Amino acid sequence: MKIVPFPLKKSSNKGWKDVFSNPRPVTVESFKTGTVTLNMRGTLNPKHLNAGHIEDEDLEVPIMAHLVHHDDFGDYLLDTGLDASYCNDPRGNVRGIFSWIFTDEFQQEKDENIAYHLNKRGIKLEGVFLSHLHSDHMAGIRELPHDIQYVIGKGEKCLESKPFHYGGYFKGLEAIHEIDFSTVETMPPLGPSADLLGDGSLWAIHTPGHTKGHMSFLVNGLGGPLLLTIDACFIRENLERSVAPSSYTWNVERAQKSLDNILEFLREYPQVRVICGHEKP
Repeated sequence: MKIVPFPLKKSSNKGWKDVFSNPRPVTVESFKTGTVTLNMRGTLNPKHLNAGHIEDEDLEVPIMAHLVHHDDFGDYLLDTGLDASYCNDPRGNVRGIFSWIFTDEFQQEKDENIAYHLNKRGIKLEGVFLSHLHSDHMAGIRELPHDIQYVIGKGEKCLESKPFHYGGYFKGLEAIHEIDFSTVETMPPLGPSADLLGDGSLWAIHTPGHTKGHMSFLVNGLGGPLLLTIDACFIRENLERSVAPSSYTWNVERAQKSLDNILEFLREYPQVRVICGHEKP
């Protein structure tokens, strides 16, 4: 499998005010594909000055995937969630000498897998944008078509360095497309932001920290703009306390900087609705 550049058109928008003045015919539907257990002392960075007292308690949260429908350009997934293998095996049938150490465990009920949701609605995908390459965000690839584009942010190097993490998730794919955020417009206060479909309807925003190439997404629909933080912000309390996660995080300082940018953006544009990474709308 090769990594190739994702083709982007130069956006004519000069800032978010311009984007929001021209909403597009695009909608979002969110699917729960399973659950994962997080510990609060990591979901919120306990070392942050704003953290206060954080209980050492487990929290069961949904694993989400988001379907973006554009009236002109068709249907796209933002993350895939889980495939059906997790219904009977919390490790998703991932096998190998290191699997018991490195493979995360998730829970899934019958008919929660991503293919079930798509098939039930008769959805034919045009492409998939993956926020990052943790298994709860991309395991569903195993039951999706291979003849569509799969897109990641540049910096998700674990494809090459830790192939045993991926349980055959990428088997059969000829290429992964990659967004180089150093080549796209910087849209303050969020930072580098890529106009994915070229009409201002769907944006990938570089929010590194959780992983090096992590992307959040903004959907500029007729019903108002919607920000999907993905794992730049696990749960609503990250926003309320202004504290980023620290567990499963590549760089805690960068994660906090990405969250700070999101908080500044929401103060400047209070009309933007938010769905956090492990939050069911």
